[in-house]
Amino acid sequence: EKDIAMRIVIDMQGAQTVSRFRGIGRYTLNFTKALVRNRGRHEIYLVLNGLFTETIEPIRFAFDKLLPQENIRVFSAPGPVKDINYVNRYRRESAELIREDFIESLNPDVIHIGSLFEGYLDDAIISLGKLDSSTPVSITLHDLIPLVNPEQFLSGNPGYSSFYNSKLKLIGQAKLLLTNSKSTKQEALDKLKIQNDRVINISTGINHDLFKVEDTDDSQDVLNGLGIKKHYIFTAGSEEIHKNLKQFVKSFAVLPPRLRLDLSCVIGGNYSPEFISELKRCAMQWGLSEDSLCFTNFVQDDDLICLYRHCKFFIFPSWHEGFGLPVLEAMACGAPVICSNTTSLPEVI
Repeated sequence: EKDIAMRIVIDMQGAQTVSRFRGIGRYTLNFTKALVRNRGRHEIYLVLNGLFTETIEPIRFAFDKLLPQENIRVFSAPGPVKDINYVNRYRRESAELIREDFIESLNPDVIHIGSLFEGYLDDAIISLGKLDSSTPVSITLHDLIPLVNPEQFLSGNPGYSSFYNSKLKLIGQAKLLLTNSKSTKQEALDKLKIQNDRVINISTGINHDLFKVEDTDDSQDVLNGLGIKKHYIFTAGSEEIHKNLKQFVKSFAVLPPRLRLDLSCVIGGNYSPEFISELKRCAMQWGLSEDSLCFTNFVQDDDLICLYRHCKFFIFPSWHEGFGLPVLEAMACGAPVICSNTTSLPEVI
């Protein structure tokens, strides 16, 4: 039977917000590239938010030779629209209509949203069904961490709680949820009370052309450039409480001194100066020296791969993940890995 070609429109804002520095952004980009490579007779359009000006050219470049540039479209909306600031409300509601109208003008057969919970602290604009309630929408669901842990994430923050719950309601309007792990699928079924056939676990993958065991000649230069002078253990995360970085530092501090004498802790990720100062203060309080911790800030793929390949081991202390991409990346680069035994992480290991 002959295939009927569809027009698929993908909302790429998960690769534009601060999520682009994390697993969600990496996943959004790689998932979409794979879809584009395997599109066959189907037509794919990517939709970008013009308020994230600095991200548009890098995304266009990422799809160079994969997709015609005219299939990458940018919508313009008034900003700022971030949800945390109540005075943005009228602009945000207008922007939601502008985005939906823009997507509708592309005549999609299917719309896919790469990341739903964007727009509280930034200018992402994501809505469903305000103008177009007939085109089927699928959503990638990366995690339900705040819903499963309301005490830590929602109870003391009514503004974020209201934003988060408004996004949860959108899930009910979607035709299909694609989850990144069995664990996230089970949480969706348990917490959102949606039918089993509307949730499909597609798991998560990495780019094996990048993340592999082979080494490069300039690795020592990379490590020197990042200020790493001795043997190190490596972790990657963020300031969010579930990433558990303070406990990671505390655990390192209680190792016998002979075991940690030649080791430093390299902590990858995007951190505020306040967070770094606090971790360093705690480290010294627990008996570690000033140079025990090394913060790399956000690093490009090549440097990240070098860090994975040369660490004594990689530690991922997070106690709740939707998937846990760094664990898979580290293993692919040949690093011994220690992680928590909760949520999706046993699946990944």
